Amino acid sequence: MTLIILSSLILLIVWRTKQLQKLKIMEWQWMLKLDNNKAIANLRVSACERLVIMLERIHPDSLVLRQNIATSNATMLQMELIKGIREEYEHNVSLQLYVSDECWQYVRFAKDEMLEVIKISYTKVRPENTAMDLSREIFKLSATLQSDPVKSAIAKVKREITSSV
Repeated sequence: MTLIILSSLILLIVWRTKQLQKLKIMEWQWMLKLDNNKAIANLRVSACERLVIMLERIHPDSLVLRQNIATSNATMLQMELIKGIREEYEHNVSLQLYVSDECWQYVRFAKDEMLEVIKISYTKVRPENTAMDLSREIFKLSATLQSDPVKSAIAKVKREITSSV
């Protein structure tokens, strides 16, 4: 009888120890998950900041002003502007991991629309025209857009960050 009580007591202690170990493991997993969420939140904030910088850089207002338009012709300026947008996009393409698919679609649409603005503007000037002529056309066409795709994408990124924080 004592042997049965003793073995039952040992089984109970072993069973309770295993339960406590499981609870401790679950607690550690929960803490790791919290730490990971904090780390991911910081990465998302950083990614959104970089996306806004990229979008601001591909906007015609800043994109054209960064180019040396005084010594360039329309063809050279068009090539430089397209190259600049593509490089900005390619440099930041990995940021899509930290934002929603919908947000990334806004970013891609803004990039595509800015490329289209440059291409359409280029068709309105002759290749040998000055870069100033092309930049004037780019600003003129940008002003006629119903909604600025870059500003829409920036607004979407801002909504993304406020919904995740």
